[in-house]
Amino acid sequence: MEPAMLTITEIAGFAGAGLAGAAYIPQISHLIRARCSAGISRLAFEVWLLASLLTTARAIAIHAGVFIAVGGIQIVATALIMLCAIRYKDMPCRVHLPRRPAAITAPGTGTSGNEPGPRPDAGSAGPAGHGGALWHLAPTLAGQAGADPAPNLKRPT
Repeated sequence: MEPAMLTITEIAGFAGAGLAGAAYIPQISHLIRARCSAGISRLAFEVWLLASLLTTARAIAIHAGVFIAVGGIQIVATALIMLCAIRYKDMPCRVHLPRRPAAITAPGTGTSGNEPGPRPDAGSAGPAGHGGALWHLAPTLAGQAGADPAPNLKRPT
Protein backbone atom coordinates (compact mmCIF):
# COMPACT_ATOMS: atom_id res chain seq x y z
CA MET A 1 0.00 0.00 0.00
CA GLU A 2 1.42 3.38 -1.07
CA PRO A 3 1.37 6.34 1.31
CA ALA A 4 -1.39 8.77 0.45
CA MET A 5 -0.14 11.90 -1.29
CA LEU A 6 -2.13 15.10 -1.11
CA THR A 7 -2.90 16.81 -4.40
CA ILE A 8 -2.44 20.53 -4.91
CA THR A 9 -6.19 21.09 -4.59
CA GLU A 10 -6.34 19.09 -1.36
CA ILE A 11 -3.50 21.17 0.07
CA ALA A 12 -5.29 24.33 -1.04
CA GLY A 13 -8.49 23.02 0.55
CA PHE A 14 -6.79 22.43 3.90
CA ALA A 15 -5.18 25.87 3.66
CA GLY A 16 -8.67 27.29 3.08
CA ALA A 17 -9.93 25.39 6.13
CA GLY A 18 -7.14 26.97 8.17
CA LEU A 19 -8.07 30.41 6.88
CA ALA A 20 -11.70 29.78 7.77
CA GLY A 21 -10.63 28.98 11.30
CA ALA A 22 -8.33 32.00 11.48
CA ALA A 23 -11.20 34.26 10.40
CA TYR A 24 -13.05 33.41 13.62
CA ILE A 25 -10.14 34.40 15.88
CA PRO A 26 -10.81 38.18 16.12
CA GLN A 27 -14.48 37.60 16.99
CA ILE A 28 -13.77 34.91 19.55
CA SER A 29 -10.88 36.91 21.01
CA HIS A 30 -13.09 39.97 21.50
CA LEU A 31 -15.88 37.89 23.03
CA ILE A 32 -13.57 36.25 25.56
CA ARG A 33 -11.23 39.14 26.42
CA ALA A 34 -13.82 41.92 26.53
CA ARG A 35 -16.73 39.72 27.67
CA CYS A 36 -18.79 41.59 25.10
CA SER A 37 -21.43 40.06 22.87
CA ALA A 38 -22.53 43.29 21.20
CA GLY A 39 -23.43 42.77 17.57
CA ILE A 40 -23.70 38.99 17.81
CA SER A 41 -26.91 37.58 16.39
CA ARG A 42 -27.57 34.40 18.36
CA LEU A 43 -30.19 33.32 15.84
CA ALA A 44 -27.72 33.63 12.95
CA PHE A 45 -25.08 31.62 14.80
CA GLU A 46 -27.64 28.98 15.76
CA VAL A 47 -28.52 28.56 12.08
CA TRP A 48 -24.82 28.48 11.10
CA LEU A 49 -24.19 25.82 13.73
CA LEU A 50 -27.04 23.68 12.44
CA ALA A 51 -25.84 24.15 8.84
CA SER A 52 -22.31 23.17 9.85
CA LEU A 53 -23.53 20.07 11.64
CA LEU A 54 -25.57 18.96 8.64
CA THR A 55 -22.89 19.59 6.02
CA THR A 56 -20.18 18.02 8.18
CA ALA A 57 -22.32 14.94 8.65
CA ARG A 58 -22.48 14.63 4.85
CA ALA A 59 -18.74 15.23 4.54
CA ILE A 60 -18.10 12.41 7.01
CA ALA A 61 -20.46 10.11 5.11
CA ILE A 62 -18.55 10.64 1.84
CA HIS A 63 -15.09 10.75 3.49
CA ALA A 64 -14.31 14.27 2.24
CA GLY A 65 -11.35 15.18 4.45
CA VAL A 66 -11.16 18.88 3.58
CA PHE A 67 -14.86 19.42 4.25
CA ILE A 68 -14.69 17.43 7.45
CA ALA A 69 -11.88 19.77 8.59
CA VAL A 70 -13.80 22.91 7.60
CA GLY A 71 -16.97 21.58 9.23
CA GLY A 72 -15.17 20.69 12.43
CA ILE A 73 -13.60 24.15 12.63
CA GLN A 74 -16.94 25.84 11.98
CA ILE A 75 -18.76 23.70 14.53
CA VAL A 76 -16.21 24.44 17.27
CA ALA A 77 -15.94 28.16 16.48
CA THR A 78 -19.67 28.72 16.04
CA ALA A 79 -20.52 26.82 19.22
CA LEU A 80 -17.91 28.81 21.16
CA ILE A 81 -19.27 32.11 19.82
CA MET A 82 -22.82 31.08 20.74
CA LEU A 83 -21.80 30.07 24.27
CA CYS A 84 -19.96 33.35 24.81
CA ALA A 85 -22.86 35.34 23.35
CA ILE A 86 -25.23 33.65 25.80
CA ARG A 87 -22.86 34.07 28.74
CA TYR A 88 -22.06 37.74 28.01
CA LYS A 89 -25.54 38.77 26.90
CA ASP A 90 -26.27 42.46 27.55
CA MET A 91 -22.68 43.10 28.64
CA PRO A 92 -21.22 45.50 26.06
CA CYS A 93 -17.60 46.54 26.38
CA ARG A 94 -16.60 50.22 26.53
CA VAL A 95 -16.27 50.37 22.74
CA HIS A 96 -19.83 49.13 22.24
CA LEU A 97 -21.53 51.11 25.03
CA PRO A 98 -24.32 53.36 23.76
CA ARG A 99 -23.14 56.95 23.64
CA ARG A 100 -24.98 60.19 24.16
CA PRO A 101 -24.78 62.39 21.10
CA ALA A 102 -22.27 65.16 21.67
CA ALA A 103 -22.74 68.70 20.43
CA ILE A 104 -20.33 69.41 17.63
CA THR A 105 -19.03 72.94 17.45
CA ALA A 106 -19.39 74.59 14.06
CA PRO A 107 -15.92 75.63 12.87
CA GLY A 108 -14.97 79.15 13.90
CA THR A 109 -18.21 79.91 15.76
CA GLY A 110 -17.85 78.41 19.23
CA THR A 111 -21.39 77.05 18.92
CA SER A 112 -22.89 73.82 17.69
CA GLY A 113 -25.01 75.57 15.05
CA ASN A 114 -28.23 74.22 16.56
CA GLU A 115 -28.97 77.21 18.78
CA PRO A 116 -32.18 79.19 18.20
CA GLY A 117 -31.95 82.54 16.46
CA PRO A 118 -29.94 83.76 13.51
CA ARG A 119 -27.01 81.62 12.51
CA PRO A 120 -23.52 83.02 12.41
CA ASP A 121 -22.40 83.67 8.85
CA ALA A 122 -21.27 80.16 7.91
CA GLY A 123 -21.08 80.75 4.20
CA SER A 124 -23.62 80.49 1.51
CA ALA A 125 -24.81 77.65 -0.64
CA GLY A 126 -25.22 80.15 -3.47
CA PRO A 127 -22.61 81.78 -5.64
CA ALA A 128 -22.42 85.09 -3.74
CA GLY A 129 -21.63 84.39 -0.06
CA HIS A 130 -18.00 83.79 0.98
CA GLY A 131 -16.75 83.43 -2.52
CA GLY A 132 -19.43 80.94 -3.55
CA ALA A 133 -19.31 77.78 -1.47
CA LEU A 134 -20.47 75.67 -4.41
CA TRP A 135 -18.21 77.19 -7.06
CA HIS A 136 -15.89 74.18 -6.97
CA LEU A 137 -18.78 72.00 -8.19
CA ALA A 138 -19.41 74.02 -11.37
CA PRO A 139 -16.28 73.27 -13.44
CA THR A 140 -16.97 69.55 -13.72
CA LEU A 141 -16.99 69.49 -17.54
CA ALA A 142 -15.62 72.95 -18.20
CA GLY A 143 -12.01 72.13 -18.77
CA GLN A 144 -12.87 69.42 -21.29
CA ALA A 145 -14.76 71.64 -23.75
CA GLY A 146 -12.91 74.89 -23.06
CA ALA A 147 -16.20 76.60 -22.19
CA ASP A 148 -16.92 78.65 -19.12
CA PRO A 149 -18.46 76.22 -16.57
CA ALA A 150 -20.94 78.76 -15.28
CA PRO A 151 -21.17 81.73 -17.67
CA ASN A 152 -23.64 83.63 -15.48
CA LEU A 153 -21.49 83.40 -12.36
CA LYS A 154 -18.53 85.52 -11.43
CA ARG A 155 -15.58 83.49 -10.24
CA PRO A 156 -14.78 84.40 -6.62
CA THR A 157 -11.65 86.42 -6.08
